[in-house]
Amino acid sequence: MSAQGSGLEILSIAPTATIQDRGRVGLLRYGVTSSGAMDDHALAEGQALLGNGRDDAALEFAGAGGRFRAHGTLWLACSGAEMALRVNGTPQRWRQSFRLDGGDIVEIGAVHEGVYGYLHVKGGFQTEMVLGSRSTHQRAGLGHRPAAGQLLPVLPQPADMTPLGLPRSDHFDRRELRLLWGPQSDVFPRAERARLLTAEITVSPRRDRMGMRIELDSGPIHAERGLTIASDAINPGDIQVAGDGTPTVLLADRGSSGGYARIATLASADMAALAQIPAGGVFRFRLVSRDQAVEALARHRRALDSLASKATPVTRDPRDMDDLLSYNLISGVTDGDDLDLD
Repeated sequence: MSAQGSGLEILSIAPTATIQDRGRVGLLRYGVTSSGAMDDHALAEGQALLGNGRDDAALEFAGAGGRFRAHGTLWLACSGAEMALRVNGTPQRWRQSFRLDGGDIVEIGAVHEGVYGYLHVKGGFQTEMVLGSRSTHQRAGLGHRPAAGQLLPVLPQPADMTPLGLPRSDHFDRRELRLLWGPQSDVFPRAERARLLTAEITVSPRRDRMGMRIELDSGPIHAERGLTIASDAINPGDIQVAGDGTPTVLLADRGSSGGYARIATLASADMAALAQIPAGGVFRFRLVSRDQAVEALARHRRALDSLASKATPVTRDPRDMDDLLSYNLISGVTDGDDLDLD
């Protein structure tokens, strides 16, 4: 993908950046895990801001973004963890859609809060489909890996759209996450399971799209029997415990199977909230039933579906308008001859 034609040219980009959509579904039996956006709420935010489809692909950044040049008119939006955003050197608001003209430069810098930020384009980035998805799975070698010098292809863009904005999501503030006991919870003594529910838990710097190590303030978790088991299928959110007692929450790019005992599984509805807790962040777990977890997921999905109805037209600050004189800021002005002053 050389920098010719229309699209978004990558001038520089963080090495952790990937292309992500909702991921690959139904391929676990072939050893292929889902991948997909780490924060599905953020992915849905971008779709709502641009009127995109649910499966359209975006750029996902972890901690820092990159520098890009528009080739032709583009409509973009940023979502997820707020990051420093500039267009042609001018700071822009996060979580809203905006237009670039050919030659315009957009820069996405360091994250302000959270971990994963997203850059969307109208119609989604048109990188190659692999096994039904555009998601990058770096360890498996699937999907497109963005790099400097590439031109990310896009669909034909509208000449005009109404810029939309969304409020900040409260899942960045969540510090109580729901879990269920896992498939091998019975190998852990009752006291160890109780400790998982009462501990203050810190996110370790040892994290990536595959998994997140977590540390209990009361120390490692100990099993009653051997920590290794016959390998079986792994689900996103499974919390496996290694031989040294360190728990790891398995995430989007996890392996398809594993042999460590899994003490618990994070509720699917809370995966986005967990992904946005930075290294050093502290949270707690709360035990829920399967029915409660299913209902929470249903509410989560309804919330994603309702985002489009919450997107509102952006009111621009006149100080941000370089072409202020081209805007009709006042209407209804007359010369006074039509007024009856008697």
